[in-house]
Amino acid sequence: MINPKEAIKIAENNPYKGTAKQIAKLSISIAQSAQIFDHSVFALYKDKINISPKIFSKLKVIGETLLDIKQQERNQLINQFPDSYTTIHILCSISTKDLVRAAEKGDITANTTAKEAQLYVQQIRFPTEDGEKGKWGYKQEHLFNIVRPDDVPMSTTSLNNLKSDIRKICLEYGAELQVPNPSGTTPLRQQERKEKALFWKSILNKEIDQKWFDKTPKSTRKKFNIQSLDDLNESDIKTFTSFIIKVEGSKDIFWNTYGKAYICKLQILAEEHPETGQRYNYRKRLKSYLQDKNELRIWNDLVLEENGFTK
Repeated sequence: MINPKEAIKIAENNPYKGTAKQIAKLSISIAQSAQIFDHSVFALYKDKINISPKIFSKLKVIGETLLDIKQQERNQLINQFPDSYTTIHILCSISTKDLVRAAEKGDITANTTAKEAQLYVQQIRFPTEDGEKGKWGYKQEHLFNIVRPDDVPMSTTSLNNLKSDIRKICLEYGAELQVPNPSGTTPLRQQERKEKALFWKSILNKEIDQKWFDKTPKSTRKKFNIQSLDDLNESDIKTFTSFIIKVEGSKDIFWNTYGKAYICKLQILAEEHPETGQRYNYRKRLKSYLQDKNELRIWNDLVLEENGFTK
């Protein structure tokens, strides 16, 4: 039987941003604590581990689900879970029987993304007409329309923020936001890439802002033909990195200080480069870069998850 001291120690050693095993251990301890501790002790425990109520609630659901599964099956399932509490929470919205079956069939793997989890959950809830629960085939139910009255203007920034907030809510319920294309000519994937590129540009503008650019030497701007912050952010990856290295005077400073900006730039190029092969190369380059940068990988994944995008 778990006690408060042990539960707090588990929370300290098993962050919810960690591996699948750490997420599972933390979630199970939260669920057990909710069952065992009285109200006042449980409230103190929640305050001590300092996890936001929204995330705490998701972890509790994960823990309750896992506790309802036999130990051997639970271990197999955890071994196949991805390192994402958001994705695991989505998967835990189906029955434990379906969850165990998914692990046995290999439908859940360590590489399962939040979007793939959404699709799988939808498919389980709404089987195809022949009754088979195949991996991706599912019927869709149209739930809501969101409209903007003509007399209520909405800027591009506000619209993007609205879509981001809706995506976050959809992730919690295993639903998916589909944005119609008014022209009917641009493929949905192309539209999604455009939206994702715009999102990463907004993050890049926070990592390298106008205040920083205004302090850059005019001689360096002239050398690289960079006259504005937009010029820098829209430049190719070589110019982008070389400009910052020149300004800071060291490659080490660039890699130690501007890693997030570099990730943003690669993410943008991986979405909006016109050539499919080059987009693939940038995604491959990004994956390779993040392999040895654990803190930046966690940051990258959190930025995507918290804004409703898949990894």
